[in-house]
Amino acid sequence: MRVDEVDIDHLVDYKTEYSRIIQKHKISGDNLTGLCPFHDDKNNSFSVDLKTGCWKCHAEDRGGNFTSFYAELNGIDTKEAYKSILKQYGAYKPEEDKKPEGSLLSYSVAQYVLEKRLPEEFLKEQCCLQTKRDKQGVQYLYIPYFNENSDEVTYRKRYGGKQFRWKYGASKDICLYGEWKLEQIRTAGYVTLVEGESDSQSMWYMGISTLGIPGASMMRKEWTTTLQDLKVYIHVEPDKGGETFLHKVTTALRDGNFIGQVYKWSCKNLGCKDPSDVYIKYGKEEAAEKIRAAISNAQAIDIDEESIPEALPGAPVNLRQPEGWIYSDKGISKIDEKKFTPVTVCRTPIILTRRLRSMETGEEKMEVAFKRDGTWHKAIYPRSTIFTARGITVLSDLGCTVTSENAKQVVKFLSALEAENIDIIRKADSTSTFGWQEGKRFIPGHDKDIVLDIDPSQRALAAAYCQNGTFNDWLEMMRPHRKRDKFRFILAAGFTAPLLRIIKQRIFFVYNWGGSKGGKTAGLKAALSAWGDPERLMVNFNATQVGLERTASFYCDLPLGIDERQLAGNNQNSLEKIVYMIASGTGKIRGAKSGGIQAMHTWRTVALATGEEPLSTETSQTGVSTRVLEIYGGPFDDEREASMMHQQSAINCGWAGPAFIEMLMHTDERSITSKYDEMMQFVYQLSKGKSGSHIAGIAAVALTDAIIDTCLFEDSEWLRRYEAGEFDTKEAKDNPEALQIAPESWERAKEMARNILKEQMDADVGDVNENATQYIIDWILSNKDSFGERVYGTCLGLIQGSEVYIFPSMLTQALTKAGYSSRKTMKYLADKNLIGTTTSKSGGTKNSVFKWFNGRQSRFVEFHLGKIVKESEPAVDENGNPMGDGWNQVPENEQMELPFD
Repeated sequence: MRVDEVDIDHLVDYKTEYSRIIQKHKISGDNLTGLCPFHDDKNNSFSVDLKTGCWKCHAEDRGGNFTSFYAELNGIDTKEAYKSILKQYGAYKPEEDKKPEGSLLSYSVAQYVLEKRLPEEFLKEQCCLQTKRDKQGVQYLYIPYFNENSDEVTYRKRYGGKQFRWKYGASKDICLYGEWKLEQIRTAGYVTLVEGESDSQSMWYMGISTLGIPGASMMRKEWTTTLQDLKVYIHVEPDKGGETFLHKVTTALRDGNFIGQVYKWSCKNLGCKDPSDVYIKYGKEEAAEKIRAAISNAQAIDIDEESIPEALPGAPVNLRQPEGWIYSDKGISKIDEKKFTPVTVCRTPIILTRRLRSMETGEEKMEVAFKRDGTWHKAIYPRSTIFTARGITVLSDLGCTVTSENAKQVVKFLSALEAENIDIIRKADSTSTFGWQEGKRFIPGHDKDIVLDIDPSQRALAAAYCQNGTFNDWLEMMRPHRKRDKFRFILAAGFTAPLLRIIKQRIFFVYNWGGSKGGKTAGLKAALSAWGDPERLMVNFNATQVGLERTASFYCDLPLGIDERQLAGNNQNSLEKIVYMIASGTGKIRGAKSGGIQAMHTWRTVALATGEEPLSTETSQTGVSTRVLEIYGGPFDDEREASMMHQQSAINCGWAGPAFIEMLMHTDERSITSKYDEMMQFVYQLSKGKSGSHIAGIAAVALTDAIIDTCLFEDSEWLRRYEAGEFDTKEAKDNPEALQIAPESWERAKEMARNILKEQMDADVGDVNENATQYIIDWILSNKDSFGERVYGTCLGLIQGSEVYIFPSMLTQALTKAGYSSRKTMKYLADKNLIGTTTSKSGGTKNSVFKWFNGRQSRFVEFHLGKIVKESEPAVDENGNPMGDGWNQVPENEQMELPFD
């Protein structure tokens, strides 16, 4: 029954068929939706076009027509599904007079004699060849196979056009062609092994001891017993098939424990492909003489030293051909078990190159390589993708000719390929992030035995870590600008991220802000150019939290450059979430589709950011200001110099970062932590109330500056050895040296640290609770006319002496409107005894008190304004002299009188 004889769209009632199967279905016009029957669906992800019968599962992103739906639903192939559908609707008509598969041409002994130039009597009497006809009346050449006892065990049929068919079920009975001649062969003491019957017959006719192997990949280790105690000469044809033949024979001999001498020889030097061609070209006597001479000059081979023939030129790895399969430039072919001829499965050659074990999750993936348009390409996928028929079709998106029809066969081939080459396909460690790896290894630039397993969308980010220009030109470009502390600090911060793991320092931001034309972005580019192309390494604040999270995770132990704070707009809360998220070093916990949770993203970095406005405000949480080192003003004095840095930073880039990593690998980490502690102590002595996190961050950058000044920017011995390629990384790891910093570099780094520290706000200034407290004072003083029992307009409370009583709702409203957390602020004020508290009946503490107001008891927040004023620092004039007329100048033992009492 031909597929195109029935219009299935007019035959099948799609509405009825799908409605009886799809649960919770809904029909709207010509569209049906419901629960997908192929997976545990809870979201109505299945839809059908009732006109065409085409369906799609949106959850799994796959679909097809009604025939494919019926096939998958019933677990049959599409051909059987089509027949079943036609039978169901009474439209199936069996095909009549079905012809044999393929078009077979007739062939006879006479044609064979003419082709091979062998005597007909010899072929019929010595080889028992006959001309016969099959059931369809097609004439063929009958080639019998006899065992050592001259009993026929099977036969092969040869048709025209070199088409062969074996006897049905012949696989188990196939033997070496010519076994009935074993007595003569053992008398000769040697045997030549050739491929196929015609070469064997030509060799016999020339009087040479020979056995034939039916096909290039059909040698079996069980046949080794037949060859024991003989000298074996393997004929190798001058093509890929010949290499495969040699490999299969030597492998079978080795696996069969063959004991004896093995040689290889070829007719290539005789200008021919095989012995049959030599016989035809030179005639019986001369051909026999030439072949014997070639055999006498055969090359001895050691079958225990495996030599794998090259199946594909330029392939990333040379693999054995799996039993029953062939892969070549023509693609993947399967040996037909009945015909013993190759049948193309996939036109694209696909091989396995490496097994990759993720150092983060332990998950194993496979690296596959395929040849397309004359070029080898690679891709990495989980084993569940490569070794399942449904998953392997993902390769079609990359250009492989894998379809739903041949996917199962491709998977079988890859499984057989892995099993055959389990000792060749090596295992490698893989990672999905840059930075420090197991065994003190680092990516990028070091330990190239680690494979970077990343999503295709991240390849552009990875490619940005490249090298352009020269190392020396980069150094000359940076040297003059390092005279300015701001530029020097930002540049050194770009090297600090790899140090965080060693000195156990937490993540921090270096935020350069101020007006335009100061070269802020140029300074950022200069810092990033140490590692690669700064244009491609930078991101900006116009990104989602998830995007920045994954970028930070990918750039682990490397600087994260974020340009243009103003792109985040006026959403301060969102901006602060980004700061907290990056500074935390840990991504969001997310569930996995298969259950459990996804691998959590983690990172270490120093975030270098720029903008025209401050990153934190008075209402920002204290954690924001403590995590950010703010540098006001541009790192360049001259706009022209900044413009030149924009242009030059990408021309010479990518050299200094890898050199810095090399130095760290060469250095004893304990000496680094010791110098960090020393720098930390120095900065702490200068701090005078600065935030501890700011002190730690500045100390880390200052240490980095001292290191790069000594090792990179000065003509050090280390730099000379590094540039000359004299540095042995393995030796350095085994015998690290103590960190050596030049005294002048150390002092210059300390000077820079001192100047940068001055720009950082005091710890109490950046504290959001302190800011909230000051806001309450300002709010009270600016609204003093709204306090009292008789006020015009809204009453906020009352003031009695140095105490201010505020209605709780009014204070909460004011704090919330200003951007402060009312609950957090009240807890802080209570802990500092700046407000009055009471104990509730249940034993809890309330941040309010009861007081009579307008003839009844009301609840108030009792704010100790007088206490705050007394504890504040004395006001001073511009010359630093105490201001005697200020209201905060109150003697200890005198009654507090506020200005508005």
